[in-house]
Amino acid sequence: MAIIIEEEKRKINWFVLALILSLVIIIGAAIYYLFFAVPPLVEKIASPRLQSLQELSSIKLQPETIISDPRFQILKQYVNPIEIQTNSIGKTNPFVK
Repeated sequence: MAIIIEEEKRKINWFVLALILSLVIIIGAAIYYLFFAVPPLVEKIASPRLQSLQELSSIKLQPETIISDPRFQILKQYVNPIEIQTNSIGKTNPFVK
């Protein structure tokens, strides 16, 4: 008579295996899309407001032509310019003796 002793086979927990496999796939996909995938090119369409700003920025301002213009020369100054006395600006410094 031969005695056959068989070891118990371990049962595979399929739920844990599927969970680990799905986590590995999700992490692998995230790494691929974050670091290796080429991002799609997006066409940038300028808004009308941006186009008008671009036109304004291309204007070259020449103050000499404005000042020498006869229309500017006939303008009258109704307010006297403000004169600032340098010794009366602000409070006195308390740390200076």
